[in-house]
Amino acid sequence: MIFDQLENLVRYRGIHKNIDTAIDYLLSHDVSNLNSGRYEVDGDRVFFFLQENTLSQQQEESFEFHQKYLDLHFLLEGHELIQYGCQIREVQEAYDEGRDIGFVVCEQTYPLLLDGFNFAAFLPEEAHQPNQFAGREETVKKCVFKVLLD
Repeated sequence: MIFDQLENLVRYRGIHKNIDTAIDYLLSHDVSNLNSGRYEVDGDRVFFFLQENTLSQQQEESFEFHQKYLDLHFLLEGHELIQYGCQIREVQEAYDEGRDIGFVVCEQTYPLLLDGFNFAAFLPEEAHQPNQFAGREETVKKCVFKVLLD
């Protein structure tokens, strides 16, 4: 898991060619005025979703994880709490290869506050729980990059 300021995103170049593609795209394009939806950068290797989400105000146990893609989350409007989870206690929904997602319950959780100036990146197999209420706005506008790590 990486949690850092957006201004430091360029420091993560060189980790993987597809991460470089995502970073280069973000440095050269303004995604803030796009409509909600899916946008391809490099086919299925790098793409992103622009979302307008209503944040959950209920305590959830379920954490998602992926096996193929890194998730890069950052906000365009609002504040969001994303939980990072570790020490898996239970598998709630087995991994679905076609959707690249599974759901687990974690023993330990660590809250990360997204505020428009930072980002969170979750590597494959890292459990995370996005779209949690941060005590401010009930909705957010966010961008989630999906980066294939092959």
